[in-house]
Amino acid sequence: MFYNKIYEFCGAKNIGGAHKNGNSPPPRVVWILDLLNSNNINYILDEFEDSEFPNNKFYNIFLPGTSLIAVSAHHDIVNPLSDNANDNSASVINAISLKAISPETSIILLDGEEPPMMGVGSRRASKKILSGEYPNIKSVLNFELTGRGGKNFFIGNTGGELSDKINSIFSPPNISTPFNDSDIFRECGIDSVVINPLPETLNESRVKYSGKNLDFGIVYNCHSLKDNINSIDTKDMKEFVEEVVIKIVK
Repeated sequence: MFYNKIYEFCGAKNIGGAHKNGNSPPPRVVWILDLLNSNNINYILDEFEDSEFPNNKFYNIFLPGTSLIAVSAHHDIVNPLSDNANDNSASVINAISLKAISPETSIILLDGEEPPMMGVGSRRASKKILSGEYPNIKSVLNFELTGRGGKNFFIGNTGGELSDKINSIFSPPNISTPFNDSDIFRECGIDSVVINPLPETLNESRVKYSGKNLDFGIVYNCHSLKDNINSIDTKDMKEFVEEVVIKIVK
């Protein structure tokens, strides 16, 4: 699997948010495409523009499959000085790792989730799902901050068939979440929910799972230097993909 590739991926540094891509793929997109090409993983690169961000191109990467449930993860960043390890490099690596063990699962790696774009990539992907260009997809499981926590996770409290399926298998906490791409998918009429593992903590927490306190505080490391490569755990990444996600997408 590709979990250890997180260390290389965090070394691919964009100059800033996706609105600063310019007219050629930024380093993180180039790195992802090189990984896919070197492992013979089929993909479709969707290069597009948005009228709100002139003279700039965005890059969604679609790994086609036959599944009714697709997995998405945004690859863009805010702070070029950060490793952006948990937000959202780990999720990109986890999504590609899932593809390796579940080839039938469609994967959408999204650009433009972070401010000021706020879902440019997911809005574009929604149009392609609804038009049938990305076929079969009925629901989208959106990965956010999936570098720590493994089997301890929460989902957004959005409801829907996908949420119902996850709740029936795992009964995780359902909580209100900050903006993420699942908001755009649902706005466009596509069933979607965000999933986010969290490590255990000895401190009292508002997020509890099976009697354990989960450390919601790591969410606030996003966009900062605290979101470094030492803050994630490849064993947790593997556990999350192979013991949680695989049961959801099957």
